[in-house]
Amino acid sequence: GYSLAIWRDSMIRMPRTLDLPDGSLSALPPVVEYECLRVDEDILVDGKLSENAWKRVCWSEPFVKMDTGAAVQFDSRIALLWDDEFLYVAFRFEDEEIWGTHVEHHDHVYHRDSDAEIFIEGDGVYYELGTNAINTIYEVLWTWLEPVVDRQAVAVINRLFSAENGLYFLPRRNEKLGRFGEMDWQLPGLRHAVSIDGSLNNPAIRDVGWTVEMALPWAGLTVLGRANCPPIAGDTWRIGASRCQHFRQTSDAAQIQQIGEMPHPRQGYSVDWSWNCHGFVNMHIPERWSVIRFVDRAV
Repeated sequence: GYSLAIWRDSMIRMPRTLDLPDGSLSALPPVVEYECLRVDEDILVDGKLSENAWKRVCWSEPFVKMDTGAAVQFDSRIALLWDDEFLYVAFRFEDEEIWGTHVEHHDHVYHRDSDAEIFIEGDGVYYELGTNAINTIYEVLWTWLEPVVDRQAVAVINRLFSAENGLYFLPRRNEKLGRFGEMDWQLPGLRHAVSIDGSLNNPAIRDVGWTVEMALPWAGLTVLGRANCPPIAGDTWRIGASRCQHFRQTSDAAQIQQIGEMPHPRQGYSVDWSWNCHGFVNMHIPERWSVIRFVDRAV
């Protein structure tokens, strides 16, 4: 077995812990395989997705319920493009009531707001990025601890457990150690924007939806430890995508949650939708992320 003791300023620093649901994935359908095409025009990251490339791109099939794979209420899709400098990510969400309350970088927006999330797998690490409808983002860099301990990377362990804001996921089945999330990590050079078609925080108006546009620099993503970053044509990466959707009203008393204190307290409930069925409400299963093949062909 493993024993970890992380010392900082003569005191043991203990991160928060979380146990994730676990189980067999063998009965689930195959994950999506997606061709990510190159873009040869400039992308202005303004959230509007007005470039011709986004009009020609192959959008994903609609997201499904994360745990069961069933159809969901609002159409939710993702599209990806790439060039030598960036991985471009776009989300297109229908939404009849657009809501946004979290305003600080690294607020965990999914607690009270609907959000768009992307997960990118690396070598022993992965990157999580999410945004709400008012372009407030959070970022987490996750590190699997077992490989780090196996190679006795003490400096990495000390860095992780010295993080001011960290979260430890307990081991899954067949793992000796779990993973650690640096909750204050930031991707250098990240660009992101959101555009709303409708109103904000106004339940009296029926909205249409919102779109998200992101440019993730390959220079920053080298932290993932991939052999090629940027990738070369033919490389495959695992990328997951999801949407946490908050509903303001429900008649089911068992579903009611107190959601938020600012700016408008409300009651409602949340559901989780994703690009692939995961079998659980748990996005942190890289085996269920889509297989992205980078193609040297213009969109």
